[in-house]
Amino acid sequence: MTVRVPVLISGGGIAGLTAALLLRREGVYPVLVEKHAGVSPQPKARRFNPRSTEVFRLLGLASEVAEASAPLASFTEVLAGPTLAAAQVRELSGTMRERRLQQARIPELSPGPNVLCPQVVLEPILRRAAEERGVSVRLGTELVSFTQDDDGVTALLKPANGEPYELTADYLIAADGARSPIRTALGIPRSGHGHLADNLDLYFRADLTDLAREKPFNLCEIDNPVASGAFLSVNGTDRWLFSTADFPEAHTLGDGDWHDLLRIVTGIPDLDVELLSRSPWESAMRVADRFRDGRVFLVGDAAHMMPPMAAAGANTAIADAANLAWKLAAVLAGQAAPALLDTYHAERHPAGYAIAEASSTVRGHVGDMLAAFTKPDSRHDDLPATMFGTQYPEGAFVPDGRGPAPVDHYAPAGRPGTRVPHAWLDAKTSTVDLAGPGLTLLTGPDNGRWTTEADRLGLRLVTVSHQHWLAEVCLPADGALLLRPDVVVAWHSACGTPLAEAVTRVLGTAAIPA
Repeated sequence: MTVRVPVLISGGGIAGLTAALLLRREGVYPVLVEKHAGVSPQPKARRFNPRSTEVFRLLGLASEVAEASAPLASFTEVLAGPTLAAAQVRELSGTMRERRLQQARIPELSPGPNVLCPQVVLEPILRRAAEERGVSVRLGTELVSFTQDDDGVTALLKPANGEPYELTADYLIAADGARSPIRTALGIPRSGHGHLADNLDLYFRADLTDLAREKPFNLCEIDNPVASGAFLSVNGTDRWLFSTADFPEAHTLGDGDWHDLLRIVTGIPDLDVELLSRSPWESAMRVADRFRDGRVFLVGDAAHMMPPMAAAGANTAIADAANLAWKLAAVLAGQAAPALLDTYHAERHPAGYAIAEASSTVRGHVGDMLAAFTKPDSRHDDLPATMFGTQYPEGAFVPDGRGPAPVDHYAPAGRPGTRVPHAWLDAKTSTVDLAGPGLTLLTGPDNGRWTTEADRLGLRLVTVSHQHWLAEVCLPADGALLLRPDVVVAWHSACGTPLAEAVTRVLGTAAIPA
């Protein structure tokens, strides 16, 4: 007999694990399959921005992520030179100084920090949490094929050391990477700039503790006759990454050749070095034309492949998972109509495409991208507005008639379709932390008109008396905001639409209990 589950997730990376954890937060028990049995041989993503660490806060993982990222907390410098030993801190251009000032504002705008936490360190934290919270995590299990109809998705799963078996799910999440077999099977085309560059990552072990102590770097651009590229810190002591695009015949070289190369570009002739892995990868922009196909949803790299310089890939994947999870949970619980799931593509496709395109501004390998990012005449958008000010053009929210949020500075003002602004309500609680599970009604201190209706509609009600925050979101003392679990405002009382009608429009069905 084929087992049936609510959601099957294919892919155990950042996107799949985050989706699984967020589904559990909303009361859904998913099954996650990952064809690899162990951790990635490469560090992969390293920087997670405050929007992502806000999600980790909602999942109760903030302290674990902070502890895991502590070794690289001071690694903030950007260096350049012919070798790592000879590299110096780049002189700050006017643009870079402005960028630093913008970054200094981030703690005012979010309860979540900006962290360097390599994916190989973060993934075990997410996986352990998923298993402890009831997610069925099946490592070494590949999704071989699937079919879907009006009733569900039936997948053929193949354990590495076992017989294939079938599993049926109401919905399937494809978190299976840039080459996504699921997306390929669905025949979903991709758009964008396509191929930009070929790169090679050398992940190696070498004790560079003393050198790093003198100049703790996040990135170091290398311009050397033997090899150009960039060094990236992985743990700040003995694990590092060197990324280059200068070896199209890399497959002809052995470990000894790479050891010699690494000694040259580090500038330490007698360096004791161990090559942990070498991984060719493509820098490209390819965005799926559809993020949904029936009961199948694409998240992360399966939906949008982008160059790494803006460190946006994994962060965009986490935002995908946050957007999708609560919608699936609401439909599975009978609280929302299936049409709510159409808003996943409507909201995340334009966001994913814009981020991928912005990440593709510099169309070269890692060294080229780093050089372009730091050159004096480089241009960058306002960082707070880019990170926190995204406004969905349409989707699961009720517009209030105001124009779009500004793009040159951060001022969402509680507009529906934007992230709710952060304010500390006490020493540990941010307004961002009030999101989910389910829809939440945030009211001003004069909440008498809302308590009965919130109870009737099955909404959790939280009263906020923070005067600066109320002013920032343009909320009078007797006003209210409807907040989605992904920290996006769904409705503002100033728009004139009654709350019950707003809930119906957001969920696509009446949410008033019988």
